[in-house]
Amino acid sequence: MGRAVSAVSSGSPRAEAVHRLRVSARRASAAITAFRPLIPRRHRRWFKRSLRHIRQAAGEARDLDVLAVRCRTSNPADSETVARRHLADALSKRWPETRRGLQEGIRHLRPRDWEARTDSLIAAVASAKMEQTNAAFTRRRTRRLVGRYLVRLDDRLRSGRKIHRLRIETKKLRYALEVFAVALPTASGTACDRTLRQLQKRLGEFTDRAAAAARLKRWLRREEDARARQTLVAARRLESASAKRARRGCMRWWTESRREAIARRLRQFQGAKTA
Repeated sequence: MGRAVSAVSSGSPRAEAVHRLRVSARRASAAITAFRPLIPRRHRRWFKRSLRHIRQAAGEARDLDVLAVRCRTSNPADSETVARRHLADALSKRWPETRRGLQEGIRHLRPRDWEARTDSLIAAVASAKMEQTNAAFTRRRTRRLVGRYLVRLDDRLRSGRKIHRLRIETKKLRYALEVFAVALPTASGTACDRTLRQLQKRLGEFTDRAAAAARLKRWLRREEDARARQTLVAARRLESASAKRARRGCMRWWTESRREAIARRLRQFQGAKTA
């Protein structure tokens, strides 16, 4: 995590560095959740707060990168080609601004301080009194985390907000289970990870477009140039329309039989013995 922060704290970080920072922050947060019973409250609060701050600071830069990639790799109809090209030009002008915002947002997170906090956290976990074996702890925590997730999984996904919430919870569970990967049963653990990845990707077809539309709306409020505003308005309409289609697709795809198949796979994982 400290290396990921350092990679974007100076110069002009590339899109991959920004992406790694956000993913690292989510994985670190999932690790805190996984070992929650062993971590003192003061450590949990500091890391959770700092990791949330990192994700928020990187949000605008990452949204710009994702949207820019779609502009370059999509194959729009002839009527959209000019609009996409204008949007790509407008996004390129925002690139330095989003990078500065990211660097300002994390400038107080010095790598040395982060490493010191991490060392202190590891020492606290190592000295925690264990009343059970590592295998028993892993089994109990994974079953608890999966059980919480199954409650969320029963949602009907009747709104964009619920689709977004389930995708976040899917990421959290997948990253948390990665923490215990060494002690988890190989076959069921691999199948569970594959199921969560597929679900995350399917839900992302809506959430990525919805996030782009929301970000374009926020950028539009700050834009003063008339031509740039026209470009952002047109782009927002396209992304909003795509998000609506993707949302309807998710709602149709999320059938009772599909939910039950995913839940059954997770329950099988819950019942499997740890290595």
